Amino acid sequence: MPRRRIEVSVSHDEFEDLNNALEDHRNGFTDMAEEASNGLGLEPEYWVGRANEVQSLLEKVHEHSREETAAGRRLEPNPGKRAPGRPRGAIGPT
Repeated sequence: MPRRRIEVSVSHDEFEDLNNALEDHRNGFTDMAEEASNGLGLEPEYWVGRANEVQSLLEKVHEHSREETAAGRRLEPNPGKRAPGRPRGAIGPT
């Protein structure tokens, strides 16, 4: 299956919303696995696999967010001394 690369900058609240949505989605698959073990719907292994895929995605989101924070600090080592009107993290001449 083709892969997609997503690069997005979000606020702290948006990150928390994304995190919560992924956790809820994962938990929904876990609930479906429990229901399936009672004979409802697809096999439990399918839902467990889907829950694991969402967990993996959640971990990737967390890894990427830490990397972006660290990269941001390297781009602007002294944020208090940037030129007026210059965007935070800007590189090169204005």
